[in-house]
This record gives sequence, structure tokens and C-alpha cells, in this order.
Amino acid sequence: MKITKYLYLCGLAFAASCSNEKIIYDDEPVLTFYNATSQQLVDQGSGSKVVEVKYGTLAKVDNAEVRLVVDPTSQLKEGVDFEFMGPSNPSGKFDGTISLKLLESGASPEGKNAVFRLQSPTIKNGILNPVHTMTVALKCPLTYFMGGTFTATQPFFGGTYPQQITAGPEPNTLLLKNYYANGYDIKIAYDPSTGNVTFANQQTGYLHPTYGMVSIRQSTTAPSVINFCTRKITLVYQPFVSAGNFAVVTDIIQGS
Repeated sequence: MKITKYLYLCGLAFAASCSNEKIIYDDEPVLTFYNATSQQLVDQGSGSKVVEVKYGTLAKVDNAEVRLVVDPTSQLKEGVDFEFMGPSNPSGKFDGTISLKLLESGASPEGKNAVFRLQSPTIKNGILNPVHTMTVALKCPLTYFMGGTFTATQPFFGGTYPQQITAGPEPNTLLLKNYYANGYDIKIAYDPSTGNVTFANQQTGYLHPTYGMVSIRQSTTAPSVINFCTRKITLVYQPFVSAGNFAVVTDIIQGS
């Protein structure tokens, strides 16, 4: 059992206080992406996948010329790894989506980034999500992921441990068997289209000698993801007890 290990715990907050700062805009319609990052999976054998990138302004604009441009830092290149599906703003109306065709030939098992910026002759870029980074990876079948064994590197416990993974009780769910302690499985859900992983707050079965039962919640600072081709889960979560929170932890579960 992992709970026999010594723990080096930091960042437990017993009385955290937060101040809500208002961000005031002056009604100027600056450009912004809805999200700073996204992940897309392209099925093996599909040839391609069409996806959408959402954009808008903080103040409403009925019409504007807006283009999605590829940043020089982008690993994926237009015309080689992806294609724009028609003009950037086919309706002429701002606040919408831009469609891309992701080519299977440009998708790798480990994933590569496509980096985009918005451009307009009449609207300047804002400081909120001025860049969108899309990670594009090849998607392998679940049967490929489930074959073989796994190990979990867990900084919370300061070590790497054998890990069993089984299918969960609902579609698109997995169970991390006895993840923190024997008799306690951690259930995660995955989006088969993007590889994004979500999970509900769950008790781990580990009883801290001072603070009692340790539970985990999904982190809001970084996503958890699964890659069937590389057989890797990146699990980002925050352990917590009734007295407060521990620091956010990133576990790597790797198949071999």
C-alpha cells in the first residue's frame, strides 16, 4: 500500500482568504479567443478531422474583418498538417467560429501544437487569451491503450508504483484500481474526441495522521488528459482535507 510511505506535504491552507478583483473594460471591442488552449485527437485511418476555433470580442461588434493567422512558433504548418475551411469569417459577422481540417498525416502519437493568433485591420488584440494553442495528437483505439501494464508516478507520495487500470461502470470511464489505498478506486471520465479527462471529487482512502481522510478534486489551473497511442494519462488534481487544501499535484500514469 502506498500509504506506508512518508509524505512530504506542502501548501496546506487552513484559513485561505481570497480577494475578488474586478476587471473593468472600456467598451472597446478587443479580439480574444474563448479558450487559450485545446486538445484534438485525429482517429487512426480517418484521414482528417474538421474542428472549430471559437473567437469573439469583449464588447459586441456586428461586423468586422477577422483572420486566424498561424504564429511562427507553431509546430504544425498550414497546407501540410492542417487546412483552413474557407475564409476566416465567411459571414462577415464577428463573434463566431473558424473551421480547420486537421490532417491525419500531421497528427503524431505524442501530439504537436498548432499556435494561432487573431488579426483584424479595425480591431486590436486584447490581453485576454490573445493566443490559442491547439494540441493535435493521433488517436488510437482503447484496446491498444488497455494492453500491457502501467506505472503511476505520484509526487504526493514521492515515488512510482505499479498501477492497474480497468474499464469503468459507465461508457468512457476508467478505474484506477487502489490508487491511493487498497479498496479505493479513482474513477475518471475521458472525452473520446479530445482526450480531456474529468473526474468528480473523490475520497482516496488515505487517512492523514493529523487531518483525516484525503480527497481529491479536479484542478482548475491545468487540464488532465489521456493519450491512447502513447498509453499515458496526465492527472492534475488538488488533494484536500476538511481543514484545507494541499498544493496541486500532477501524476503521470504510463503504460509499458
